[in-house]
Amino acid sequence: MQDQGANIREEARRWVIATRDPSFDGWDRMADWLEQDAAHLSAYEEALDLDAWAGDALATIPFAAHEGRHAGDHADTDNVVAFTPPARSRRWFLGAGMAAAIVAALGAWAVVERMDSNTIMTQPGERRTLQLADGSRVILNGGTTLRLDETNPRLVELAQGEALFEVRHDDSDPFVVMAGTTRLVDAGTIFNVQSEHGLVDVAVAHGAVIYEPGAREIRLDAGDALHRSTKDAEPVLRKASTETVGSWQSGVLQYDNIPLDVVARDLERNTGLQVRPEAGIEKLRFTGTLTVAGTPQQVFARIGPLLGVRFAPDGSAWKMIPANGSRP
Repeated sequence: MQDQGANIREEARRWVIATRDPSFDGWDRMADWLEQDAAHLSAYEEALDLDAWAGDALATIPFAAHEGRHAGDHADTDNVVAFTPPARSRRWFLGAGMAAAIVAALGAWAVVERMDSNTIMTQPGERRTLQLADGSRVILNGGTTLRLDETNPRLVELAQGEALFEVRHDDSDPFVVMAGTTRLVDAGTIFNVQSEHGLVDVAVAHGAVIYEPGAREIRLDAGDALHRSTKDAEPVLRKASTETVGSWQSGVLQYDNIPLDVVARDLERNTGLQVRPEAGIEKLRFTGTLTVAGTPQQVFARIGPLLGVRFAPDGSAWKMIPANGSRP
């Protein structure tokens, strides 16, 4: 058994060395090898650690601001969220026949106690935590636009992007989130929302959310999630782990049969890098869990074999193309 483990570790090291070569074309073979045995992925991770980037990257990962905190908690300072690097997790998740994970670097965080504008925007790779007047908090991911209502502090519009809401519940005065034209009403809640060009995704960690109150309303309780791919599409329900709702704060991106164009948008939102899927692969779907960090080359070298694609510089952006060089 020891000899077998040593052989696996040696083969993992060879894969890491091979992928450094820009002409490497063995992504399909590598993906097959990773799928064969959970020990292969574990060994591959250890081999990547030897690449010496992980220590520096992890030192920049901020503390997951929402963990163990609730609506109404206050930040440690007036301007910046205090953070320390978390203990590294060895937990990997399986999906679409193979485990998928990459370590992710988070953008800068800022805490805003008072807003001088009714519109709050974050750039890709940037995070903001807003303390609202009613005691609720909104944590904005990168590439997000949130609008506040001048006359109603319990009404906000997530025009685009992603945010985690920690709401102070009031039965007599419900908190309302407009995700585009979609109405979401809290029922004592911590929940995550994505809104982008008609796409809406809601996942509930605590309490409940009412999707489109009225004759066709859908109640989402803790552990429930809903995805609507376009404005006119029917919403699809799924289950979500309450512990991982809003996990993008700690660099973890989770997917359940999601097309690659959505994955590309999330990578852009969380890293600040422009990512563009090549025509023909944008609707291929992925299930799994990703975490992201390091330089673009380091991050994409890990994403490529796991997503079945590779990344190539394209001006100021990165293009996502089939790993084997041909369209599906």
